[in-house]
Amino acid sequence: MHGHVHLCLREMVIEQYGRESWDAILNEASLDDDNDFMLFHYYDDKRTISLVVAISNITGLDVSGVLESYGHYFYFYATSRGYDRMLRTLGKDFHTFVQNLDLLHSLLALTYKGMRPPHFRCEKKDGKLLVHVFTVRPGMYPAAIGMLTEVARQIFDTRINMSVVTRKTGEIFKQKYCEHVITEVKVLEEQKMAAITGEDQLMTNHVQSKLQQLAHARENYVVAVPELSLNTALPFSVVFDKNMFIQSAGLHLKTLCPEIQQEQSKINDIFDIKEPEMKFEYNAIMGCNSSYMYFFLQPKVKNRNGTPPKSDCPILRGHMVPLEDKEEIMFIGSPHFDSLGDLISSNSYLTNIPQDNMTMEIMFMNEQRRADVEMSKKLDETTAAMKKLAAALDQEKKKTDTLLYQMLPVKVANQLRDGRNVQAEKHENVTILFSDIVTFTNMAALCHPMDIVELLNDLFQRFDELTTKHDIYKVETIGDAYMVVSGVPEATDDHAIRIANMGLDMIQQTSHVINPVTNKSIQIRVGIHTGPVVSGVVGTKMPRYCLFGDTVNTASRMESHGLPGRVHISNTTHREIREVGYILERRGGLDVKGKGIMDTYFINGVSDNFDPSRKSQTLPEENREPERIQIKRVSPTPERKPNPQSGSNSSFCSIM
Repeated sequence: MHGHVHLCLREMVIEQYGRESWDAILNEASLDDDNDFMLFHYYDDKRTISLVVAISNITGLDVSGVLESYGHYFYFYATSRGYDRMLRTLGKDFHTFVQNLDLLHSLLALTYKGMRPPHFRCEKKDGKLLVHVFTVRPGMYPAAIGMLTEVARQIFDTRINMSVVTRKTGEIFKQKYCEHVITEVKVLEEQKMAAITGEDQLMTNHVQSKLQQLAHARENYVVAVPELSLNTALPFSVVFDKNMFIQSAGLHLKTLCPEIQQEQSKINDIFDIKEPEMKFEYNAIMGCNSSYMYFFLQPKVKNRNGTPPKSDCPILRGHMVPLEDKEEIMFIGSPHFDSLGDLISSNSYLTNIPQDNMTMEIMFMNEQRRADVEMSKKLDETTAAMKKLAAALDQEKKKTDTLLYQMLPVKVANQLRDGRNVQAEKHENVTILFSDIVTFTNMAALCHPMDIVELLNDLFQRFDELTTKHDIYKVETIGDAYMVVSGVPEATDDHAIRIANMGLDMIQQTSHVINPVTNKSIQIRVGIHTGPVVSGVVGTKMPRYCLFGDTVNTASRMESHGLPGRVHISNTTHREIREVGYILERRGGLDVKGKGIMDTYFINGVSDNFDPSRKSQTLPEENREPERIQIKRVSPTPERKPNPQSGSNSSFCSIM
């Protein structure tokens, strides 16, 4: 089907059910939102049917309901694209509108090549208004019902109901499995009946009065036109009887198609009906209210004896007009050319086209229109390709941003990407955590390097997931050391609580990581300190996001002076979290290298009344002398210190 059908269905679903439902429909139908929804493209009917079925499954409507909803929506889709004035010129009432729909479709076919629209005709029978729908796509008639119902409401301001009377298949068309649906139109507002049937009683009485006045004149004055004059005036006409024998033909048609002049020639032996695709028989034509339909006649590929035809007759386009008091039909037509190329290939010239015919104007207009359509089609394809490139570029940008945000804080990364200088910032109150693996040096000496890499990768992946869980910024890893911070670069009130929770979860996660030497769970030390830091970006070729200040050094000391499997915190961190509900254990005075005696604590877990909203207010330190304690080393081998420098001006530089 034409791209308009797919585009209309997309707009309808997004407007009525939302973008999320549309994405689910695309996924179920296995369609691409760009390549399968281009305006000047035709798509296999199977694609369209799969789209309709997917809409039915996602929205809960049955297939007939989807098609009827599409028909209703198609009216608004067409009018929004400038077809509203064209639709309103098709007739003064609903009956005439339906009769002229085929004319509209034949004109649109000049632009939209390959379209196979349904055929319509109206019939008044036994006081009922019947609409016949002929379609080459069985089961699609609900779309026609929805469209015509909406036309009656919008153009003729009348609500109607169309119910199916009969459905027939394979009786009108040939070579294709088709459908003939007869529907009865019922007007829901009796006072507006004339807008649908066109039966205005005043106008009817006026016309009958005029006919009575002319009746005598019509009976006594008959205008006789000689056959030669008629064939000259209508050079591409042909008259045939109910047995399809040719009775007379226009002069130009005789010249271009000599077979017509042979005696006992049948028109359906010389021509086929190209459109509408129906049997070329007398009864079939009479049953289609043919005076309202355009017929396209094309010469047969082979003659009756199987030889190619010698005629240069082009495709003819015109009407089938039943002749009064005779069982004959007159085809009044003219050569039909879509483009100048068709005219040249047919060995015909402009002089073969009647001067009062619009074929020449339509042909030249269509030639320009075809060029515009081809340009629009290429633009359509280019737009779809550009959308795919833009989507792919957006995905790659997201990947790049994800990687960049893992290397630098989001705020800092955005500043660098925008070409701005990142100014150093002072943060008055942040919390930093350090951790390292107990006896890592001995373990590394006894293991294969690949085992160490796998162990660290397993451990740090678990820690990375915890940083996401607690919304903490990972500063870096050096060897077995892992460093995170909260409150940098964006300030947070609960920075100490986040880090404390992170430390407890890290201890728990180590039980799942096995020491390749002992085949037992590894142990880590965790140290936490709260205080001020200065942050900034150092370097341009490989920018490094660094933290400076004594807080970094003190946090490292809390880790190196801690105990395996314990979360060791400083007094400043203790003051931040002591009212929250953690289970805290005072360690006492600790002689920290470069810092002197410090009062420190262990976090042993959380109590039942844990409440992060009860954040402790920063209070002055208690006036008591820390009690000095002796530190016992777990390993006889001296452990590596993350930062052996002493002094209050030391710093830890984190690379990002």
